[in-house]
Amino acid sequence: MDMDTQPQGQQAAVPVFQPQKPLQPDMGHNSLANFQIEKKIGRGQFSEVYRARYLMDNTSMALKKVQIFDLMDAKARQDCIKEIDLLKQLNHPNVIKYHASFIEENELNIVLELADAGDLSRMIKMAALQSPFYGDKMNLYSLCKKIEQCDYPPLPSDHYSEELRKVVDMCINPDPEKRPDIMYVYDVAKHMHGQTQQGS
Repeated sequence: MDMDTQPQGQQAAVPVFQPQKPLQPDMGHNSLANFQIEKKIGRGQFSEVYRARYLMDNTSMALKKVQIFDLMDAKARQDCIKEIDLLKQLNHPNVIKYHASFIEENELNIVLELADAGDLSRMIKMAALQSPFYGDKMNLYSLCKKIEQCDYPPLPSDHYSEELRKVVDMCINPDPEKRPDIMYVYDVAKHMHGQTQQGS
């Protein structure tokens, strides 16, 4: 039997991705040729998300591949376009950064900043096991109890004024009846702001 032929009844494994195409530097983030897919990191109803290396500068990105033509109805496609328009407008350090979107191989490809730490649900599960903020003995349950009981260390006097420390202590009082109303806090803040303006 010829080594290059498959035995009858068996099919050759189909590669998920085509071999690397020649780079297209002029296309930047707008061509699959400029990415090397590393692994799948998530999936949705109409999409899959991959960790990909952007070959122009060797950075890791998230590449979301959306089956925009095959699996979606017109409304879902319109929602997808709205999501992209929103991502284009957002520019904040706490929001995943949008880099580009383009259609190639009959898919909508969206290039995003890679969030290496994983999604929020994974972070909450990790925090429930051990909080990174309070050492070995403090887990998320203990942290929530401290917040619920208003068990906070006092503000250091070498950094904060007596007036500010007093209002913070009042605001985190475990007894809600002893907490100041918002107008009192506003008046104190306005007074303190006035003092800082006079001092400068």
